[in-house]
Amino acid sequence: MYGRSAVGSVLPLVGLAAGPEMIPGIPVARALQATAGAGFLLYCLTVLGLLVARLRLRARPSAAGSLASGAKDLSAVDRT
Repeated sequence: MYGRSAVGSVLPLVGLAAGPEMIPGIPVARALQATAGAGFLLYCLTVLGLLVARLRLRARPSAAGSLASGAKDLSAVDRT
């Protein structure tokens, strides 16, 4: 009964003393971290693309804006 508690308190210390290569979960954790980093990069690039598209659409003069400034609409003129 007393031996079990002693082993239970020594095992975490052995895990701390072991190198990262010896711990079996480290390669999996590194792969998950790389996947999460790639996903975050994709998210940031998507947001940046949407912001650039929004700014380009906002900066482009609209058809209603050019008509309001006095330009003539020649698209409905009969060209015979």
